[in-house]
Amino acid sequence: MINKVIKSAKLGGEQINKFFGDTVQIFNKSTIADFRTEADLASEKAILDELQKHFPDFNYFAEESGWIKNGSEYTFIIDPLDGTNNFSLGIPNFSVSIALQKNGVSILGVVYNPILDELFYAEKDKGAFLNKVQMNTNDVREISKATISYTCGYEENGLTYENVVKAINTYKVKRLITNWSPALDYCLLASGKIESIICKGNDVYDNMAGKLIVREAGGIITEFDGTEEKEEENTNFIASNNKELHKIMLEMYQGGKEL
Repeated sequence: MINKVIKSAKLGGEQINKFFGDTVQIFNKSTIADFRTEADLASEKAILDELQKHFPDFNYFAEESGWIKNGSEYTFIIDPLDGTNNFSLGIPNFSVSIALQKNGVSILGVVYNPILDELFYAEKDKGAFLNKVQMNTNDVREISKATISYTCGYEENGLTYENVVKAINTYKVKRLITNWSPALDYCLLASGKIESIICKGNDVYDNMAGKLIVREAGGIITEFDGTEEKEEENTNFIASNNKELHKIMLEMYQGGKEL
């Protein structure tokens, strides 16, 4: 199954690469910052065409076309181009993201960076990998040495970000980044390049594959109060490299709301 999903992700990536660097038609969605391009649509079609050849009875939830419900216990969750704004600006930081759930539990995740030909993937209880090499989160425990990503949904009013910036300055964090490709940020965390991610209201398809990859690489994910996520579709959480740093992240986030 994993090889078929990987092939689908790469086919989507091929479509994206065909459009990258060219002027593309843009179609607005919910806000001026939320839009799709011809590349999103071409990638999604390529992914769905391939997956549905092998798994015609599964459910599908794709960013551009929405739900295809077949009453299956299996559901694919697809973001054909995570980082559309980066793509449209010519910034090579975007990916294809595909997750598979069984009865609401993520069992497989693939994130493909078509520009660098980096393939991140994980299966539940089998570890996380980058181009067949197993990945693990790093061992950084000091907040002063941590690089933290902040990512949010289109409805976020900016107040959370302001509070996060204040808290990060107070805690003297090494670096705050906002890359606008959440799926790749999870892969940065899983591969030991960054230490934590604050997610405030992203769309489900931005997160599902990446969250599984983080967990399988040894990362920790909880809700903002430190409790275990009640459902995997949760889009308000903190992900960290290890328990020690995660504890500090929770304290920092809660403290930031009071600054």
